Amino acid sequence: MSFLTRFSLKNAAAVLIIAVLLIAGGVYSFLTLKSDLLPDIEFPQLTVTAVYPGASAEDVDQKVTSVMEEQLNGVEGLNSLTSQSLESVARLQLSFPIGTDMDDVTQKVADLVARADLPQEVQTPTVNRFSFSSVPVVNLALFTKEGENAEQWVREVLQPELEQLSGVNSAALSAVSQQYLQITVDKAQATMAGITLQAIQENIDEAFFSFPAGSLTEEAVVVPIHIEQKLTRQSELEALTILSPITGSPVVLGDIAEIAPMETRGEIARYNLTESMALLINKKQNANTVEVADSVVSVLDKYQDRISYVMIFDQADAIKSSISELVSKGLFGALFAALVVLVFLRNFRATFIAVLSIPLSLLIAAIFIKWWGLTLNVMSLAGMTVAVGRVVDDSIIVIENIYRKMKLNPQGDRTTLTKEGTREMMSAILSSTITTVVVFLPLGLVGGITGAFFLPFALTVVVALVASLIVSITIVPVLARVSFVKMHEENKEPFYVSWYLSIIRFSLRRKAIVMGSAVLLLLGSGLLYQLSNVGFVFLPNEKQKILSATVELPPSTTLEKTSEVSMLIEQRLEEDEDRYDKRFVSIGSFDFATGSSLPNRAVYYIELADGMDTITEISRLETEFQRILDEASPAARFSIQEQATGGPPSNNNVDIDLFSEDLEQLEQAAAQVEELMLARTDLKNVSNNMQEKQQQWSVQLDNAKMKEYGLSSFMVLGMVSDRTKPVEAGDLVLDGQSRELRLAYDEPLAGSEELASIMLYGPAGPVALSEVASIEQTEVYTSIQKLNTRVYARVTAEVVGNDVRAVSGDVSDQVRTLDLPEGVSLESGGGSDETVQTFIDIGIAMLIAVGLVYLTMLIFFGQARVPFIIMTSLLFVPIGALLGLVIAGEPLSMSAMIGLLMLIGIVVTNAIVLVDRINHNRNAGMTIRDALIESGKTRLRPILMTAIATIAALLPLVFSTPEGGLISRGLAVVVVGGLTTSTLLTVIFLPVVYELAFHRQHKREQRAAESAVR
Repeated sequence: MSFLTRFSLKNAAAVLIIAVLLIAGGVYSFLTLKSDLLPDIEFPQLTVTAVYPGASAEDVDQKVTSVMEEQLNGVEGLNSLTSQSLESVARLQLSFPIGTDMDDVTQKVADLVARADLPQEVQTPTVNRFSFSSVPVVNLALFTKEGENAEQWVREVLQPELEQLSGVNSAALSAVSQQYLQITVDKAQATMAGITLQAIQENIDEAFFSFPAGSLTEEAVVVPIHIEQKLTRQSELEALTILSPITGSPVVLGDIAEIAPMETRGEIARYNLTESMALLINKKQNANTVEVADSVVSVLDKYQDRISYVMIFDQADAIKSSISELVSKGLFGALFAALVVLVFLRNFRATFIAVLSIPLSLLIAAIFIKWWGLTLNVMSLAGMTVAVGRVVDDSIIVIENIYRKMKLNPQGDRTTLTKEGTREMMSAILSSTITTVVVFLPLGLVGGITGAFFLPFALTVVVALVASLIVSITIVPVLARVSFVKMHEENKEPFYVSWYLSIIRFSLRRKAIVMGSAVLLLLGSGLLYQLSNVGFVFLPNEKQKILSATVELPPSTTLEKTSEVSMLIEQRLEEDEDRYDKRFVSIGSFDFATGSSLPNRAVYYIELADGMDTITEISRLETEFQRILDEASPAARFSIQEQATGGPPSNNNVDIDLFSEDLEQLEQAAAQVEELMLARTDLKNVSNNMQEKQQQWSVQLDNAKMKEYGLSSFMVLGMVSDRTKPVEAGDLVLDGQSRELRLAYDEPLAGSEELASIMLYGPAGPVALSEVASIEQTEVYTSIQKLNTRVYARVTAEVVGNDVRAVSGDVSDQVRTLDLPEGVSLESGGGSDETVQTFIDIGIAMLIAVGLVYLTMLIFFGQARVPFIIMTSLLFVPIGALLGLVIAGEPLSMSAMIGLLMLIGIVVTNAIVLVDRINHNRNAGMTIRDALIESGKTRLRPILMTAIATIAALLPLVFSTPEGGLISRGLAVVVVGGLTTSTLLTVIFLPVVYELAFHRQHKREQRAAESAVR
């Protein structure tokens, strides 16, 4: 690649212009990149939801879920199939391997679902996909100011305007009142007349008639005839007559019913005790999250005279905070790297030239990120931040060599010296950069969501490294030639060089001591790591300042009762408003996991004030919640945990799956396991998916008596439903206003006795329900869940500490000692299983990376022994890496493993720079011992400069808080620790290994030297 240097020196102006254009293009790309919190990764999962109105969980399981499971169980590539059958809803989730063509799979699944033999009453099932981009970007509490029809204005004006914004996919408004026209029927009078709600609805439908009836010809003109009948006024609706099946006489609707506008809420939301509406904004897949959030805020601010709002969650704030934090760390890292270069070279121009590669390389990376359609997110930014220290290495090596040559020969031709200085280091920087790049290739072997999640990080680092190589052999020589004009000869060696020479001479004479010390350090670091018990996790638990709490009352609890209980909790939180700044609760909200509304559930978002400890506050709130619920609703269940932030699954969980066809035994076993987990202090957020039972009135029809009275089961179903559920009668335009119509009795069904006395009308005359059926109270499960078509219960918990693997194994062993009911089998697993598999994958990737590095160096250096010598520098990586984790208290995590992978490429750079000089000296005729000493003396400064610059650039990440440095802190600790020890030991250990590798030749040279002296 020397031709690039020669071209650059001949066309310096053109190269500088290209550099300016790249800077401008990079700045533009960086500023216009779409900002997102996380990489837009589509989970290889599909969710199929089917609604079977009015069906019990058992009916849904038998008639819908099982049928669809049979259809979908054979889908090609299916990893797992889980299902949940609830009242009226069936939900199936299909998981596939990463890399699956989800467009093709989605179409296949949709076709199979369409062919399933489902009951006619089942609504058309929906098939949905999920990706990080589908997570809501804004969640806020909305308040209307005094004014007529304020909520109606929000629905009719504000919501449509928000949905029309560029990038907005949906603006979901909830906790709003629903207005409708209700026909409240007098139950006693209707029963006497034998008139049902269904009969009233049918008569209203019949009052609307519109049909063509041919045409007539008048004066040679054909005129169509149209027959119409409709209700246009409320008075006409009140005057509607219904024929009584008992008396045969018409009954006026207004005589047995009251017709009046009504208002109701299916969900209640409160912010700091004040009722509000809830607004949830979802963006389109390729939209810029920050722009979408900002445009939503602009629209809301425009209507300050009508509404006010409070942000509960704004993803744009999290993105801006992450970008700001990582950019500041990158800038500090670049500053520290520049100071290192300045200290070593003591020349501002040389420092500027070397450090210029940092912004240039990163801006070129930004161009490629935009070109590839990636977003500016925590992973791509982390890649830039981590790359800051490494991208300066090639430029440091080149500028240091040019600077040294000009210092030694200040009167020489600057162009010639620049070419020679760059050419001498060409092989070293090319081979070291390529080896660093190739270590990222096996990262593709790390499967699952995690591999895809880290891909933008790897791509960013790779592009930045390649760009830094190009910069170091083009722009750096051009600037070096014109910068070092007045140079003074300097032969004085820095103090650390003389120290090093004495150490290396001693080491070459006492090889056994050096080798033994290295082995002891390696074994000692491993032993210290084992004794420290810092842990083994996938990703460290990230502490958040927002808590999420859920309270579930018994399944049959009404929305009003849930609201009353929730108010007691909210009032208690209000007393500690100095601790909890924002408190938002949603009662009866739609549950995306089950596909239905849950009036018995309240969900809280509690923001902690500054300085509050998350774990302490969770413990405190658990005590308060328990005290309140023990008094208000003893059967209620609750959970409090840190709000999830998204990203790859942390895998810090323990799962125990129990299987049995006997739901009673399954419930008992799940309760035993749950009790065991709750008793452990190293587990939190224990949950049991085995739902509670609820009371149910079971009406068992007598076939013989049904036939005797000429009744059908559907007739009984219709009559009972008529008395127990309001009837939706569609929309009517009355008095010029569109109204939703609802029919209901003035008194709800009161107890089993009234249920038994419901009159059924058949050919044999009226008969009470109790005459043809037996009625008894039973208990039924609210949910039936299956894994790969087997009924199961899952008890799961999150590990408090860092050693997920040890805790998972201990829990599994304890569960196996339980006396579980007969017929219940169990499987243990959870995050540790996936963690171990991922760590195995990345371990294989590291071995492949080592092989690729060896192959690359074999191509560059040609001799099998030389690459092997260079690879010995990797032996010292674990010493500093493990010591760094112990000192920092960081667990061995996925981030740390990525750091080890990076070190494979970074560490060999120093060895390559040293060995390249050794080979150069030997080719010039030096003996092995002289070549080693001269190479060490000459290359010590660039080796220390590159290593310390990389370490200094990563120090801001090392000292970052766990909340802000989840992805990068573990990586930075490993790289800093590993690079520190490997650099210090490489410059001593590697010459010893080199001389041992060429032991025979070294002995011959020694004998020849001794003979020459004699």
